[in-house]
Amino acid sequence: MRRFAGFAGKVTVAHVVTYIGVGALAYAFLTREFFDNPNGLVSLVMRTPAQRELWGHVMRWMLPFQVLRAILMAMVLYPFLATLRSWDYWKRVVTVAGLYVVLGQWSSSVAGSGTIEGWLILRPEFTTLNIVVKAMIEGLVQGLAFAAWLGRTMMPAHPEPNRA
Repeated sequence: MRRFAGFAGKVTVAHVVTYIGVGALAYAFLTREFFDNPNGLVSLVMRTPAQRELWGHVMRWMLPFQVLRAILMAMVLYPFLATLRSWDYWKRVVTVAGLYVVLGQWSSSVAGSGTIEGWLILRPEFTTLNIVVKAMIEGLVQGLAFAAWLGRTMMPAHPEPNRA
């Protein structure tokens, strides 16, 4: 249990920092236009900063919900920890990023603008190229940052000497 708690703590820090950090950068440079209009398309389905009374819920629950997400991710990754640690850094990063981005986002069965399911069933105004590309970029950057951070925490404490 102690070993899992340590791993879950590392997953939580990596997820919360990369999720919020990349989300803030994406908002500043990619997606602000979608969220700033209180009567815009996004406001029909999401709480936005332009809707102060609704946005309070997001601000109040952001950290607890991201911690919960991270613990769930840790629970799924933990059985594979020994295998992941046995791989080199880049194999870990590619694998964790692939799980996060491909399974968790692009091929998710949740209908979002950056998912295959979303392209299938969302109304066309939610899946314009502009919206889809920005949603996918944010998810990809966040997934890669998360995987790079987590992959680094899985480095062996004492790497074996290189024997040529």
